[in-house]
Amino acid sequence: MPKKVDSEIEIIKRIRKGDEKAKEEFIKKNQGLVIHIAKKYAYSPEILEDLIAGGNMGLLKALEKFDFKKKVKFGTYAYFWVKRFILRAIMKEFEVLKVPEKIHEFKEKLDNLKREYELKYAREPTDAEIAKELKLPVEMVRKLKKYSEQVRVISSDFYNGEKEADLFEIIKFKEGEEANFWKILRNKDILEKIFENLKKKEKKAKIDKWLWVLKLHYGLENGVTYSYKEIAEKLGVSRQRVHQIIKMCVKKLQKEWEEMKNEKLIETDTRDS
Repeated sequence: MPKKVDSEIEIIKRIRKGDEKAKEEFIKKNQGLVIHIAKKYAYSPEILEDLIAGGNMGLLKALEKFDFKKKVKFGTYAYFWVKRFILRAIMKEFEVLKVPEKIHEFKEKLDNLKREYELKYAREPTDAEIAKELKLPVEMVRKLKKYSEQVRVISSDFYNGEKEADLFEIIKFKEGEEANFWKILRNKDILEKIFENLKKKEKKAKIDKWLWVLKLHYGLENGVTYSYKEIAEKLGVSRQRVHQIIKMCVKKLQKEWEEMKNEKLIETDTRDS
């Protein structure tokens, strides 16, 4: 077992024996994971702090439940609990707010308008057309679309119950490279370069499909994430097939990144674009 994992286990053992200082340091060390997940689900800046607090509760639950015998990193195991507690915090917030009526009302009107445009023009209405029809400013339409989509994604994730593969579960990283790889996925320029290189080795149509699925599932395009079920419906395939595509895609992506990095075909600076 690697020294890093041994060290991690020793810290967790100390925490379980009541070492408050070790617990405080461990929570601080894992704040990156909590903040990353909280930002993914923060539908407004005001709620971020509450989501981080919820995520830290999930981190404590993971500390309590973590089984040393299983050969898995704590961060991988904790991801599920942190995400679960963040979603709980959001659902609790929704219960208090009863999700702003305006969003529900807007969603209903938007769905009706979309159906109308599909029948008349065989396309969806633009934001400007929606604004005109609903007598709202275009910026308000965009905000309401964003919030209603977040409500859909959060509700789907909370009630879905399916265990989906996250990057942390699929990829085995070299020490210290986990955070860098996530940043690379968030860097559109580098991501596109890697996929362009992959197109030289695989069929273009297949690579385009992989990229599309990856962007949908991890919210790489606009921050909105889609579940396996939702992507499966869009593709007309099973959820299991979507899982296979994502797993294969991420593994190939990691391998290609390693090769391109070694050949100096991409920069190793992973600052967010």
